[in-house]
Amino acid sequence: MKKIILIIALSFFYSVSFAQVEGVEVEKPKEEEPVVIEGDKESEDDEEEEKMRFIDRLFFGGNFGASFGNQTFIDVSPMVGYRITPRFSAGVGITYQYQRINDRFGNLLGKQSIYGGRVFSRYNIANDFLGVGNLFAHTEYETLFAKYSINNFNGTAEGTELFPAFFIGGGFAFPIGNRSAFTISALYNPFYDEFNSLYTSPLQIRIGGFF
Repeated sequence: MKKIILIIALSFFYSVSFAQVEGVEVEKPKEEEPVVIEGDKESEDDEEEEKMRFIDRLFFGGNFGASFGNQTFIDVSPMVGYRITPRFSAGVGITYQYQRINDRFGNLLGKQSIYGGRVFSRYNIANDFLGVGNLFAHTEYETLFAKYSINNFNGTAEGTELFPAFFIGGGFAFPIGNRSAFTISALYNPFYDEFNSLYTSPLQIRIGGFF
């Protein structure tokens, strides 16, 4: 049955991600001016960040997309995160996706609703790493439920299945302004099971952003 489910499994998956664009605290010599390391901001920036109000530490993002035709796909997956320190952040997100596949005559072959949530954490390793972008490490635990309905010669098969997943990896964030960034990451599931997953590979390349 899971082989059949994979026919209407996720055709793509975007995960909104985030990165810190603040500087790294730099130790000051006793009788000299503050030292600034190229690619970082002065230590006062970190002190200012640590004094930020709760609302200013929050950031938002998500996946919102749709395509229609013989293969219909709708994705509504908002998220919210919190900057715990200038380098470390954590957050939660929810996912709802709807998929429907018709044949060329418009007859329904199958449909699937996917819903669930995830928790994640992100650590900013280095700003402006090798002149490419801010390098970060990422971990994430995700739990998705897939409620499917498939039409075949024997009638209609229906059911709901649970698909947990754990991802580790990292990527780069490319700042766009003071609070926003475009991100690209590579995440790997070390516990991947092709017979119990909505993904066709343990390696996932994700593109996202936050504001």
